[in-house]
Amino acid sequence: MRRVVQLFLTVGLAIGLGVGGLALAPSAGAHEERPAEFPDGTGAVPHFLGYDNARARVVCKKSSRARIAAMPAGRLKRVNTRLLRRCDFHSIQDAVNTIRHRRTSIYVLPGRYTESKWAKAGRSDYCSHLATESDDPLGATAQYIGSLSGDAVAPEADGLAAEAEETSDPIALSYADQRRCAHNLNLIALFGDATPHDDSIACDSRFCGTQIVGTGRHQGDVLIDNQFSKLNAIRLDRMGGVYLANMTFQQAEFNSVYVLETDGFVLDRLVTRANDEYGILAFASDHGLIERTNNYYNGDSGIYPGSGSDLNADNPEFEVTRYAIEIRNNRSHHNTLGYSGTAGNSIWAHHNRFYDNATGIATDSLFPGHPGLPQDHARWSNNRIYSNNTNFYTEYVDNDVCDRPMPERGYMEGAVCPVVPTPVGTGVLIAGGNFNSTDHNWIYDNWRNGTMQFWVPAPLRDEMDPQKLYDTSHDNRTFANTMGISPAGAVRPNGLDHWWDDEGHGNCWEDNTSSYGEATNNFTLPVAGCDQGGSVFEPGLAVKDAGFLSCSQYDRSDPTLRHPPGCGWFDSPSQPSADGASATGAGAVADDSDVQQSAVVATEDLADEGPLGLLVLTAFLAAGGAIVLRRRA
Repeated sequence: MRRVVQLFLTVGLAIGLGVGGLALAPSAGAHEERPAEFPDGTGAVPHFLGYDNARARVVCKKSSRARIAAMPAGRLKRVNTRLLRRCDFHSIQDAVNTIRHRRTSIYVLPGRYTESKWAKAGRSDYCSHLATESDDPLGATAQYIGSLSGDAVAPEADGLAAEAEETSDPIALSYADQRRCAHNLNLIALFGDATPHDDSIACDSRFCGTQIVGTGRHQGDVLIDNQFSKLNAIRLDRMGGVYLANMTFQQAEFNSVYVLETDGFVLDRLVTRANDEYGILAFASDHGLIERTNNYYNGDSGIYPGSGSDLNADNPEFEVTRYAIEIRNNRSHHNTLGYSGTAGNSIWAHHNRFYDNATGIATDSLFPGHPGLPQDHARWSNNRIYSNNTNFYTEYVDNDVCDRPMPERGYMEGAVCPVVPTPVGTGVLIAGGNFNSTDHNWIYDNWRNGTMQFWVPAPLRDEMDPQKLYDTSHDNRTFANTMGISPAGAVRPNGLDHWWDDEGHGNCWEDNTSSYGEATNNFTLPVAGCDQGGSVFEPGLAVKDAGFLSCSQYDRSDPTLRHPPGCGWFDSPSQPSADGASATGAGAVADDSDVQQSAVVATEDLADEGPLGLLVLTAFLAAGGAIVLRRRA
């Protein structure tokens, strides 16, 4: 029997790989960046240095005096009054540039900061003719960053050469070029590695341990408004020990707050909002803490801990060695995704609220170019994950709002233009991941699925080793969650508590209470408990195609691919009733004929998807055939 199954899989993969010129197109959810690597892990989570650091710079605006005068009497008003007398800067970047010693504090007094000097700065000739570090750069016509595709500021002479007739605007600059041309893409930028041409990415400069702290009573008292002038509002690159707190960032085309290749960082009491893609993005970083933030109106996710330092890559156990990034006591709402993370490895997110997004939490192994794939060892515990049913696709993409120039889309008023596809109405989504723990959460009022898990064929991330075709999703545990009931005891059912495509070994769901009495699921066969080893490996049911093969073709700028053929993710689910009736949540596999019929439909849907579609299709057909043979044996 095993030989027959292996034959189906081998033949299917061989057919796919045999197609000449196999090339994987960039996915809708991929973001472009230089090849990144993980820090060495010798850093530590920094701590607040207080408001009386002797190594300090003070930044203020003309309005700061009146804002401070309006504060209620108390310690914080006295601190601000004292700092106001020391204010020497009106630009955060200007203050940063004067740092001479590590662990310097930048105190930012209440006011609105547009950093206009840096937003409008001209580029040198060198910075106007840069090469990309991306292995698969976006094309010149790609709708990625509007500010860079519009009228460029004329380059300034720098003695290297006269202005050339053509300039370049690559996104994925090398670290050295990012540092030299800090404001090509970034409104505020800090770079910690002063020796970019050696083999170390560690922070070794005077900027290590910098703290940038707003001094207002609330996060909104200090506002950094990028106004879509740059790709990122603030970039913290190789900035070991950085601490950013108590301010609001808004209107960036990529990230409001971007942390990259950094060992040791804290993001505390921030608001990130109205960004085309991400509120907070931490990438290839370690020893991180994200806490007490509020993130909303973001076209991708409010919080993105992607490619977390892969500390447990070689750990065959469910228990982690340690976590790379902790995410606690945050709110992320009214985004396409509350939390997402391609290769979101070694992340612990707890005591957060993810609500009113299209999907609450998602992790995946879908997109190539992310170190640490396939994803592993994240934990989501003690979170409230609820009411993630907001359909931004029909409200804004379908109504052509997202075709307007970015500043005219109404992001500050709540418009969200999804840049990625996700199943509307889903609480927690694992799209290819291993050793993840979803436990002790309140998951309710998600009209499609409370949790959803499916495998992702390795070729989708450019992994062509046939032995790795089915290397996701395994050893995931979902336990001790409260499904369909709010913390106050209100019955607010999910469409289906647990959706699974039946693929993978070691997966288990146990001790989850439900508004339905017993947690509902679409499992073909009962799954053993976690202590008994969980699920036995199955290649997955073709009839249970989760939708990503078609939905991953989503492109908000393409009238056809706004709703890819065969994709149902962007259809608003019906609100489930207390007895479990739902138009889209529940699903079951009836018999072998369903599998065969699904294969026919899949063949038709994927016939036009090119080599990649054929490769993945044959894997699914092999899986379906293996299941039929297994049942008949």
